[in-house]
Amino acid sequence: MQDGQYFDALVRHDGDFNPFADRGWLTLARRFDAVVPAGRQLRVLDVGCGTGHSRRVYASHLAWYLGVDLSREAVALARRRDPATSFLQADALRLPVRDASVEAVAFSSVLHHVDDRPRALGEAKRALAPGGLVFAFDPNLHHPAMLLFRHPSSPLYRAEGVSPNERPLAPATLRREFAAAGFDRIGQRCVSDIPYRQVAVGSLNALLPIYNRADWLWEKSGLGRWFGSFVVTWGWKRVR
Repeated sequence: MQDGQYFDALVRHDGDFNPFADRGWLTLARRFDAVVPAGRQLRVLDVGCGTGHSRRVYASHLAWYLGVDLSREAVALARRRDPATSFLQADALRLPVRDASVEAVAFSSVLHHVDDRPRALGEAKRALAPGGLVFAFDPNLHHPAMLLFRHPSSPLYRAEGVSPNERPLAPATLRREFAAAGFDRIGQRCVSDIPYRQVAVGSLNALLPIYNRADWLWEKSGLGRWFGSFVVTWGWKRVR
């Protein structure tokens, strides 16, 4: 089973895919707002839009929006939920836009599902107009919970609820790959206080309030800046 099929089955079974509580989406939106100059409106291509919830991360800066996802079921649900917004089924390795046609490409918790990240970042660069922004957020390998429970090398790893290609990523790996793709002014910030609504391993849901509180404290202590549950990475396409 590939990731697209995995999420098709998940959406059919659960009726949605919305992993984060509202405060989690707000935390990510604040990170995007910190990168984009105030008042600037962008043509945004959201890669990994899922069932449409990630749109709220970019909402305050949207001049135009297209959400794409590998899962047909997720895209179909997004369209039913928000028929006024454009959603397409597409692969991160073959983005359905013309060269230099968008001002931001956002990878919404998707690069850690992609085996060929250099190709995905190359596609983002192709799609971006000169001076455009690439923005990504992904689970951080250096966060204790991600390292212990989400990475196959850990003895505590459980495959239940993890898609076939999913792997947390190290911040240094992402910085290196963004630079190799030719992006300029690369920035990065690890962040916690991204509470989960639920997890696929049902027996762990009773522990989520404890995890979410601990993740909030992790951010407030300052540790989230370096070892947060997610790593946010961005860069800019050079202006010729």
